[in-house]
Amino acid sequence: MDKISVARPERESYVKYRRDVTRQIILPMVFVMLLAVAAAILAGFGAVENYADVNLWANISIIWLIIPMMLLAIVILALTIALVYGLQRLLKITPHYTGLAQAYAFWFSAEVSIWTEKLIRPVLVIKSWLDFLTKKED
Repeated sequence: MDKISVARPERESYVKYRRDVTRQIILPMVFVMLLAVAAAILAGFGAVENYADVNLWANISIIWLIIPMMLLAIVILALTIALVYGLQRLLKITPHYTGLAQAYAFWFSAEVSIWTEKLIRPVLVIKSWLDFLTKKED
């Protein structure tokens, strides 16, 4: 059985999607790859030329490797400062509310104990009477 391929009409949304994929994904990737290749070629020329100072290139490379780590460290420092500030603010208001929460927890625990006792007492009385009446003598 032969399959007939039907050409789909080029819808405007599909054409826009393909254009956006090319412009927003493929072109930036190609640009970054070209920059990486250019940097590798530049580093290669710098290492093999007669007047090249390899120590200079090594220092420049280390600087470029350290810069992203420094930015990440600044972000982590900012998050730590925000966390410390937030916890300090929380600790100022916490003692009042923890005391209230503890009082409500004790009240709730007492209420649960009282109602549990009220619900179980009749069951225990009935069970004890049934055991007394159905007790068989050996």
